[in-house]
Amino acid sequence: MLTIEVELLHGTFRASTHDVALTGLEDPGEWPPSPARLFAAFVAADGTRDRCRVTDGSELRFLESQPPPVIHADRPSNVTTSPLHERFVVVDKAVKNTVQDYPARNSSVARPGTRRSPRHPHVVYVWPHASPGSGTLDALRLRAARIGYLGCSDSPVRVRVSDQPPTDRAPTDLWEPTDAGTAFLPVPYEGLVDVLDDVYDQFREGATRRSWFRTQPAAYREPGRGVRTFRVGGAVIWLRFQTALAGRRILDVTETLRKAIFELYQREVAGEDGDLPAVLTGHGFVGRGFQHVHWLALPDAGNPRSRGRIHGAAIWMPDGTPAEAVAGVRTAAWRLRELVKPKVFSTEVAVHGGEAQPWASHPRRWQKSSRRFVSVFPVVHERFTRPRPSLEEVSLWCEHSGLPAPVAARLRRDPWLRGGASLHPREVFRASDERYPYSHVELVFDRPVTGPVMLGRKRQFGLGLFAPIDENERTDG
Repeated sequence: MLTIEVELLHGTFRASTHDVALTGLEDPGEWPPSPARLFAAFVAADGTRDRCRVTDGSELRFLESQPPPVIHADRPSNVTTSPLHERFVVVDKAVKNTVQDYPARNSSVARPGTRRSPRHPHVVYVWPHASPGSGTLDALRLRAARIGYLGCSDSPVRVRVSDQPPTDRAPTDLWEPTDAGTAFLPVPYEGLVDVLDDVYDQFREGATRRSWFRTQPAAYREPGRGVRTFRVGGAVIWLRFQTALAGRRILDVTETLRKAIFELYQREVAGEDGDLPAVLTGHGFVGRGFQHVHWLALPDAGNPRSRGRIHGAAIWMPDGTPAEAVAGVRTAAWRLRELVKPKVFSTEVAVHGGEAQPWASHPRRWQKSSRRFVSVFPVVHERFTRPRPSLEEVSLWCEHSGLPAPVAARLRRDPWLRGGASLHPREVFRASDERYPYSHVELVFDRPVTGPVMLGRKRQFGLGLFAPIDENERTDG
């Protein structure tokens, strides 16, 4: 463990969050003091390379290689803000004009920024998994003893370095680094010492002074605030069916919908000699990571009277779909009046116009934010694994679908929800398909996710569609 405690000796802290001279925006003042600012203070305390006096600089390489720390600091509601008024100062450079009683001098506006006053005058940075050697720890302590202020010079501090947990003086509020966080703070990164040396060298050599350099922000979860919702990207067109169709017909429904949209797109948009976009057909791409249009069937599932019948459909187009292709699919969907597979089913179709019923075809049914999701159609596994897919394997499926990694997953043969489809292999695979195992899956994420959520090998044809459920809702079994 590595712990760095900063005590604000005046009980205040002043530092700008950005260059207000360039942006023209009001500076709210940085809070908490960023890990990158703390790192810069350690660099300035004893310099680098041949400028080091009491250390050899290797401790800075150790510090810049660490992940973002957990920060003990007051939440924003416990930090008062005091904007400071602009003031003018005399510029130490001879000019023709004068300022008041200063001959041959000009004036400049000083923007002192905003002073922050936390309830607790301590900020503690903790790297719980860091393992500094005794030499590194001693060098960091020597640098800490030479740090006089953090941020601006009117924010004096006392800095202590330890390999023990924070003392009881540390605030109880925690700023935790997480991809789902809503606050962004600059943090050190490997190579930052070299970047700072390069800026310093350019300044010493008389080159044009560079007032900026690359920063690397990290997302933090603010104390008392929820995490940022993960949203599945892309554009979605929602369709309602006049007649509900059997859930076992999922592939018949999605394949028929795909064929109908292709025909209408060719006739109404591309023309007889035009080509269908590759993102629509899925053809012409090699390698990994390519997403193309998904055709989804929307069943009635999740309430005590659900029967699993399909009341609508959705066409999901991934992020990056050309705008003309999105517009073309919308045109084709507006022209679609009926979905027919001879001797199997027939239903009138309309683009969803905000109707409350049926709920199964309503966008909010599938786009409600939740941390828990269960499959309404089984998920076809991406590969053979024995005895069953692990959480790591399911996380890989989620990555391929553009989803965050789940923190928990459960698989079983039968549906988790009433109305979920229990399908025979011939209802999951066509005769020409390579057959893989398939299961119903429950996923739990570490943050709210806004769907539609789709997973697995045949998600492009609606298998592996998930419904959001409440965190405390019980599933069958």
